[in-house]
Amino acid sequence: MELHDPYRAPATIPMPPALPGTLPESQSQARAISDAAEYYSPSTLKMVLLSPTTLGLYPMYWFWRNWQAIKRETGGDQWPWARALFSPIWSFFCFRELSDAASSRRRELAFAPGLLAVTYFLLNFASRLPNAGWLLALFTFVPLLPVNSLLRRYHQDERVDMERMDRLNVWHILVIIAGGLLLLLALIGTVAER
Repeated sequence: MELHDPYRAPATIPMPPALPGTLPESQSQARAISDAAEYYSPSTLKMVLLSPTTLGLYPMYWFWRNWQAIKRETGGDQWPWARALFSPIWSFFCFRELSDAASSRRRELAFAPGLLAVTYFLLNFASRLPNAGWLLALFTFVPLLPVNSLLRRYHQDERVDMERMDRLNVWHILVIIAGGLLLLLALIGTVAER
Protein backbone atom coordinates (compact mmCIF):
# COMPACT_ATOMS: atom_id res chain seq x y z
CA MET A 1 0.00 0.00 0.00
CA GLU A 2 1.41 3.36 -1.01
CA LEU A 3 1.10 6.27 1.40
CA HIS A 4 0.41 9.81 0.28
CA ASP A 5 3.61 11.90 0.54
CA PRO A 6 2.81 15.67 0.28
CA TYR A 7 6.53 16.54 0.00
CA ARG A 8 7.25 14.38 -3.02
CA ALA A 9 7.80 16.20 -6.30
CA PRO A 10 4.89 15.96 -8.72
CA ALA A 11 5.09 13.43 -11.48
CA THR A 12 6.60 14.76 -14.66
CA ILE A 13 4.44 14.98 -17.73
CA PRO A 14 6.24 14.17 -20.98
CA MET A 15 6.36 17.09 -23.41
CA PRO A 16 4.76 16.44 -26.80
CA PRO A 17 7.14 16.49 -29.76
CA ALA A 18 7.56 19.83 -31.53
CA LEU A 19 5.36 20.44 -34.53
CA PRO A 20 7.17 20.34 -37.87
CA GLY A 21 8.43 23.74 -38.93
CA THR A 22 8.49 25.23 -35.43
CA LEU A 23 11.58 26.20 -33.51
CA PRO A 24 12.32 24.80 -30.09
CA GLU A 25 11.54 27.19 -27.26
CA SER A 26 15.21 27.98 -26.56
CA GLN A 27 15.79 29.19 -30.12
CA SER A 28 12.69 31.30 -30.53
CA GLN A 29 13.17 35.03 -30.62
CA ALA A 30 11.01 37.47 -28.72
CA ARG A 31 8.99 39.36 -31.29
CA ALA A 32 7.65 42.85 -31.10
CA ILE A 33 3.90 43.11 -30.74
CA SER A 34 3.75 45.31 -33.81
CA ASP A 35 5.63 45.71 -37.08
CA ALA A 36 5.30 49.50 -36.83
CA ALA A 37 8.31 51.77 -36.87
CA GLU A 38 10.08 51.76 -33.54
CA TYR A 39 11.36 55.22 -32.73
CA TYR A 40 13.25 55.95 -29.53
CA SER A 41 10.86 57.30 -26.91
CA PRO A 42 11.99 56.64 -23.33
CA SER A 43 9.81 57.50 -20.38
CA THR A 44 9.66 61.14 -19.36
CA LEU A 45 11.18 60.27 -15.98
CA LYS A 46 14.16 58.60 -17.65
CA MET A 47 14.67 61.61 -19.91
CA VAL A 48 14.37 64.12 -17.05
CA LEU A 49 16.83 62.18 -14.89
CA LEU A 50 19.45 61.37 -17.50
CA SER A 51 19.55 64.63 -19.46
CA PRO A 52 20.91 66.96 -16.75
CA THR A 53 23.07 64.31 -15.08
CA THR A 54 24.85 63.52 -18.35
CA LEU A 55 25.30 67.28 -18.92
CA GLY A 56 23.37 67.21 -22.17
CA LEU A 57 24.73 64.00 -23.68
CA TYR A 58 21.47 62.09 -23.31
CA PRO A 59 19.54 64.39 -25.67
CA MET A 60 22.31 63.80 -28.19
CA TYR A 61 21.80 60.04 -27.70
CA TRP A 62 18.05 60.55 -28.16
CA PHE A 63 18.70 62.26 -31.50
CA TRP A 64 21.14 59.54 -32.58
CA ARG A 65 18.65 56.76 -31.88
CA ASN A 66 15.82 58.59 -33.66
CA TRP A 67 17.98 59.47 -36.68
CA GLN A 68 18.85 55.77 -36.91
CA ALA A 69 15.12 54.93 -36.92
CA ILE A 70 14.40 57.63 -39.51
CA LYS A 71 17.18 56.30 -41.72
CA ARG A 72 15.86 52.75 -41.34
CA GLU A 73 12.29 53.80 -42.19
CA THR A 74 13.02 56.19 -45.06
CA GLY A 75 16.00 54.38 -46.53
CA GLY A 76 17.90 57.66 -46.55
CA ASP A 77 21.65 58.07 -46.65
CA GLN A 78 22.02 60.43 -43.68
CA TRP A 79 24.66 59.83 -41.00
CA PRO A 80 22.84 59.52 -37.67
CA TRP A 81 25.99 60.14 -35.60
CA ALA A 82 26.74 63.41 -37.43
CA ARG A 83 23.16 64.63 -37.16
CA ALA A 84 23.17 63.82 -33.45
CA LEU A 85 26.49 65.58 -32.93
CA PHE A 86 25.16 68.69 -34.64
CA SER A 87 21.67 68.24 -33.23
CA PRO A 88 21.03 71.95 -32.59
CA ILE A 89 21.28 72.47 -36.37
CA TRP A 90 19.42 69.31 -37.45
CA SER A 91 16.74 69.27 -34.74
CA PHE A 92 14.08 70.89 -36.94
CA PHE A 93 14.41 68.18 -39.57
CA CYS A 94 14.29 65.44 -36.95
CA PHE A 95 11.21 66.92 -35.28
CA ARG A 96 9.49 67.30 -38.65
CA GLU A 97 10.26 63.70 -39.72
CA LEU A 98 9.01 62.31 -36.42
CA SER A 99 5.90 64.47 -36.54
CA ASP A 100 5.16 63.29 -40.09
CA ALA A 101 5.58 59.65 -39.03
CA ALA A 102 3.10 60.07 -36.17
CA SER A 103 0.62 62.02 -38.29
CA SER A 104 -0.17 58.77 -40.12
CA ARG A 105 -2.01 57.77 -36.93
CA ARG A 106 -3.72 61.17 -36.72
CA ARG A 107 -1.44 62.28 -33.92
CA GLU A 108 -0.29 65.87 -34.08
CA LEU A 109 2.66 67.54 -32.38
CA ALA A 110 1.54 70.03 -29.71
CA PHE A 111 4.04 72.68 -30.88
CA ALA A 112 5.43 73.59 -34.28
CA PRO A 113 8.69 71.77 -35.08
CA GLY A 114 10.30 75.13 -35.87
CA LEU A 115 9.47 76.55 -32.44
CA LEU A 116 10.85 73.45 -30.70
CA ALA A 117 14.01 73.56 -32.84
CA VAL A 118 14.66 77.24 -32.07
CA THR A 119 14.11 76.59 -28.35
CA TYR A 120 16.49 73.62 -28.46
CA PHE A 121 19.12 75.71 -30.28
CA LEU A 122 18.86 78.59 -27.79
CA LEU A 123 19.07 76.27 -24.78
CA ASN A 124 22.21 74.70 -26.26
CA PHE A 125 23.63 78.15 -26.84
CA ALA A 126 22.97 79.00 -23.18
CA SER A 127 25.88 76.77 -22.17
CA ARG A 128 28.18 79.58 -23.33
CA LEU A 129 26.57 82.21 -21.12
CA PRO A 130 28.66 83.67 -18.29
CA ASN A 131 28.07 83.15 -14.56
CA ALA A 132 25.05 81.00 -13.77
CA GLY A 133 23.61 81.33 -17.28
CA TRP A 134 24.99 77.91 -18.18
CA LEU A 135 22.36 76.39 -15.91
CA LEU A 136 19.77 77.03 -18.63
CA ALA A 137 21.59 74.50 -20.83
CA LEU A 138 20.62 71.77 -18.36
CA PHE A 139 17.09 72.06 -19.70
CA THR A 140 17.90 71.14 -23.32
CA PHE A 141 15.63 68.12 -22.91
CA VAL A 142 12.50 70.27 -22.50
CA PRO A 143 11.90 70.84 -26.26
CA LEU A 144 12.27 67.07 -26.77
CA LEU A 145 9.44 66.24 -24.36
CA PRO A 146 6.51 67.10 -26.72
CA VAL A 147 8.11 65.06 -29.53
CA ASN A 148 8.87 62.19 -27.16
CA SER A 149 5.29 62.27 -25.87
CA LEU A 150 3.98 62.17 -29.45
CA LEU A 151 6.18 59.14 -30.19
CA ARG A 152 4.98 57.39 -27.04
CA ARG A 153 1.33 57.89 -28.09
CA TYR A 154 2.23 56.61 -31.57
CA HIS A 155 3.82 53.51 -30.04
CA GLN A 156 0.76 52.91 -27.87
CA ASP A 157 -1.52 53.13 -30.91
CA GLU A 158 0.71 50.75 -32.85
CA ARG A 159 1.12 48.43 -29.85
CA VAL A 160 4.90 48.71 -29.81
CA ASP A 161 6.52 47.33 -26.65
CA MET A 162 8.05 50.31 -24.81
CA GLU A 163 9.12 48.46 -21.67
CA ARG A 164 12.68 48.07 -22.92
CA MET A 165 13.00 51.83 -23.51
CA ASP A 166 11.49 52.70 -20.12
CA ARG A 167 13.73 50.46 -18.03
CA LEU A 168 16.42 52.04 -15.85
CA ASN A 169 19.25 49.54 -15.63
CA VAL A 170 22.28 49.55 -13.32
CA TRP A 171 24.34 51.71 -15.68
CA HIS A 172 21.62 54.33 -15.87
CA ILE A 173 21.41 54.47 -12.09
CA LEU A 174 25.21 54.76 -11.75
CA VAL A 175 25.26 57.59 -14.31
CA ILE A 176 22.45 59.36 -12.47
CA ILE A 177 24.29 59.10 -9.15
CA ALA A 178 27.73 60.08 -10.48
CA GLY A 179 26.36 62.80 -12.76
CA GLY A 180 24.09 64.09 -10.01
CA LEU A 181 27.04 64.42 -7.64
CA LEU A 182 29.09 66.19 -10.30
CA LEU A 183 26.18 68.49 -11.06
CA LEU A 184 25.72 69.22 -7.36
CA LEU A 185 29.40 70.15 -7.04
CA ALA A 186 29.11 72.43 -10.08
CA LEU A 187 26.05 74.13 -8.58
CA ILE A 188 27.83 74.61 -5.24
CA GLY A 189 30.83 76.06 -7.10
CA THR A 190 28.61 78.43 -9.06
CA VAL A 191 26.82 79.65 -5.93
CA ALA A 192 30.08 79.94 -3.93
CA GLU A 193 31.58 82.06 -6.71
CA ARG A 194 29.27 84.92 -5.86
